[in-house]
Amino acid sequence: MAEKTPLVSIVIPTFNQGQYLSACVDHCLFQTYPNLEIIIVDGGSTDSTKEYLERLPEKIATRTMQPVISMNEDGEIIRKSVISYPQNRHLEILSFSEDIGPTKTINEGLARAKGMFCTYVVGDDLPHPHMIEEMVRVLENEPVDFVYADMNLVDDRGHILRQIRLPDYTFEQCLARWFHLGVCRLYRRSLHEKAGLMDETYTGANDYDHYLRFAMAGCRFLHLPKVLYSVRWHGPGRKTGQHTKKRYQNLLNESKHCAWRARKWYARSGQTPRLLL
Repeated sequence: MAEKTPLVSIVIPTFNQGQYLSACVDHCLFQTYPNLEIIIVDGGSTDSTKEYLERLPEKIATRTMQPVISMNEDGEIIRKSVISYPQNRHLEILSFSEDIGPTKTINEGLARAKGMFCTYVVGDDLPHPHMIEEMVRVLENEPVDFVYADMNLVDDRGHILRQIRLPDYTFEQCLARWFHLGVCRLYRRSLHEKAGLMDETYTGANDYDHYLRFAMAGCRFLHLPKVLYSVRWHGPGRKTGQHTKKRYQNLLNESKHCAWRARKWYARSGQTPRLLL
């Protein structure tokens, strides 16, 4: 990685994910990429999230560990207290007192992002340590605007349930047939100037709509065939969050509408997408 690296913005939207948020934030803070700003947006949580976020800045600044530093002539191990967390991170925390909805929560973070590249990581997911570093390398060395990678599906204990391998990019495969860009992505923030932020009328397929508009604005996509992210699956018994039956149905309906728009736009180019049977 070059000595001077472009700033990358990671937005962490969260709502009632207190038991998972610490792990997500740590995975972002301990990225191998050096130049990061992390914007955490609490969209009105009523669980332990607010208390965790109130303590977080002090924890990052003061929490220490005592690694082995050296050994003296008598064979005694010498330890020295050092700060546990990386100190070259810019951290911003936004908290709302009422539920503002998932899409507005993301937009509040994206609107504050200052990085050349940006992404968002849902507050119960786990970006792998090299995710940002590897994706920045692609964006700096390839003529593309948006890079996406493969991911693991994990349970609440972090056990891998399966790997999700995404297709290489074509508009037909990744947007017109259905949404196949996944949730592990990094893109040029300048795309917001061309296509705007997320449409807040979408609450489930907000990313599908957003990246479809990126594509319509001329965005160049590239698939990085590496697993760089883990998505938590909380199981069919979960009654809150992203996996309720009502939210799933809403996601399905919004995705159908996005796919219809994509096919209609694609047809104008003289091609007809082949539908999946």
